[in-house]
Amino acid sequence: MQAGDTLPFYSNADYQPHRRKGVCSAAHRADVQRGETMMREDVRMHVLRRRISFHYRVDPLKGDSFENNWANNSCDTMQLQDKAGRVLYGAMVQTVANYCFGRMAPGSGVAHGESVAPGAFVVRCFVPARAFHGRIHAITRTWDMDGEWIDREAMQISTEGYQTGRWLIHDRWSEKLGRDTNYAWSAGCFVLSSEDLRRMNEVLDRWGVSCGQEMAGILEELE
Repeated sequence: MQAGDTLPFYSNADYQPHRRKGVCSAAHRADVQRGETMMREDVRMHVLRRRISFHYRVDPLKGDSFENNWANNSCDTMQLQDKAGRVLYGAMVQTVANYCFGRMAPGSGVAHGESVAPGAFVVRCFVPARAFHGRIHAITRTWDMDGEWIDREAMQISTEGYQTGRWLIHDRWSEKLGRDTNYAWSAGCFVLSSEDLRRMNEVLDRWGVSCGQEMAGILEELE
């Protein structure tokens, strides 16, 4: 897809954060009750995930590691669209949590369970980078594949009441290497190349999107 291509129009209802059947939490209820704030109506995010992205192990019989989890990397597509569904920006992205070992090992569920689940989410634009490179964004008000709620702060609340993780849109830049890593390593985040993140931010700048503003997003899975 190139800028200017047209995709089917999605109504506002398609982008609304939704409750998964039979799943609810205090954090989820609070987020729904607060409603939407600073939501842009003119630009949206559309992520297309391909099933092959779940086959990230080079050898399916071996355990998760940097040596084994780089297969089928960045096979998914991220797009920004205007209200008419025209594509303003597109890039390949890693959306499946292939960094699911060591200190990033999930506490429960499947190995890639920290991946954002198909459905609606909300992007908060230009959040504090902290240890990350460049200008990054937060993924909020959605579910992961283990059925846990990602709240308005792009975090989860553990059963003990602690905040865990931060779901972001960031690049694969390594300060140690002084360049992008060869592969994108996601612990649940959407990971782009540094050049593609820069291009996306240029589009958001042109559209006047400012720090803290939000846009609706939807993640679809393709065969």
